[in-house]
Amino acid sequence: MSAPHGHGAPTAKATSSEVYEGQVKRVSKDTGRVTLAHGPLKAFNMPPMTMAFPVKDAKQLAPLKEGDKVKFALEQVGDNLVITRIEPLK
Repeated sequence: MSAPHGHGAPTAKATSSEVYEGQVKRVSKDTGRVTLAHGPLKAFNMPPMTMAFPVKDAKQLAPLKEGDKVKFALEQVGDNLVITRIEPLK
């Protein structure tokens, strides 16, 4: 059971303990971003779509290639969703 959310001042950073799955469409190691086709991101009230996400630690992009199925975790930093953890599904 999760704690209720307050309606105080907005925070600059929101995190979710949920892990999502998606498919890699593009890896941009030079910009530290990965484009994923993903299902609904319920914690962030987002429908399924394909979009590019910045990755907190660009080293996590090294094993990824186009077409890989992945699991990933996100946090909201300002107006951006940032991947905090991403790894290929075995």
